[in-house]
Amino acid sequence: MSAKPHHKTPAWLLSLGFTYLVVLAALTLLNCTGADRWWFGAFNLYLPQVIWAIPGIVVAAISVKVAWRWVWLPLLGIVWVAGPLMGFCWPLPAAHVQPAGPPLRVMTWNVKYGTHDTLAHMAIMYEIERNRPSVVLLQDADGVMNGVLGDYLSTWNIRSVGQYVIASKLPLGALQVRNLSYPGNGHTCVRTELQYNGTVVVLYNVHFESPREGLYSMRVAKENPEHLPKAIQKLEDNVRARLAQARTVREFLRKESGPIILAGDLNSPEASQAFLTLREAGLHDAFAEGGKGYGYTYGHFLLRNRFPLLTASWMRIDHIMMSSQFQTRKCWIGTGRASDHRPVIADLVLDHR
Repeated sequence: MSAKPHHKTPAWLLSLGFTYLVVLAALTLLNCTGADRWWFGAFNLYLPQVIWAIPGIVVAAISVKVAWRWVWLPLLGIVWVAGPLMGFCWPLPAAHVQPAGPPLRVMTWNVKYGTHDTLAHMAIMYEIERNRPSVVLLQDADGVMNGVLGDYLSTWNIRSVGQYVIASKLPLGALQVRNLSYPGNGHTCVRTELQYNGTVVVLYNVHFESPREGLYSMRVAKENPEHLPKAIQKLEDNVRARLAQARTVREFLRKESGPIILAGDLNSPEASQAFLTLREAGLHDAFAEGGKGYGYTYGHFLLRNRFPLLTASWMRIDHIMMSSQFQTRKCWIGTGRASDHRPVIADLVLDHR
């Protein structure tokens, strides 16, 4: 009795599978070195990274039909997308003993679309009450202290100027405005000091330049391809603005002594040059250290305009970062109802050793 003929796996299918993995490896390498060094990487940073699973799903479906033994190849890519590429976090149990004592609960929130009416103010107030932070750092908060939210925070220590509000149940020092301007635009951040368990903690409330104009230019170029060179230039200028701001903040941080917390809307995913610049200054990210899941803070309002039932975010551009004296016990993301950004909340503990 003759053996069954062996069906050779088509070379084109193997090429598809391995090409898919190579593309994912290139994207991962790009992210590790600062994805927005190149315009394509900068554009990709603000897309839902789940789109990179679509080619894998297609190749997997073909593999099941043609050569099922090779289906593991695209499935491996899909798992890689759902994990590292999409920024999945799941902290491992600490190898060392965490500092004892009550944590400092910090909340940061860009409340731009929560500053327009009383209902929005009440939603912000409810989220603060629900999470019970000791310190709240708000951005895009012009006028937010007028009305019910201001009444709610009236017993807190408040420092505010322009778009920035810092509200604390703990003592605060004087507020300092720091210049973050870059050619063609004027920006600031603010600094103050917090008294926590007998230690002076430096607080920075930061809001970097938005990528909106650069991304909008790319959208225009999609409809009018002749505008692509100008759109790329706009996108790259946008990246340079955030990088310049991050470098300025890095110099501020290098002059500080003692523990530091920097929080705000950085408009920068973890793979951006701006974020990596802050890490070079000795800061680490609370959600990467103590969060579970993806921790996305932005995108839900964009989807809601077209698909009212969708409430998913797909970017993590709001961060709580801190110096090496702090460890993160826990970090999580709040509601998407009150603003186009979700708040980030973290329990931080000081290591006095």
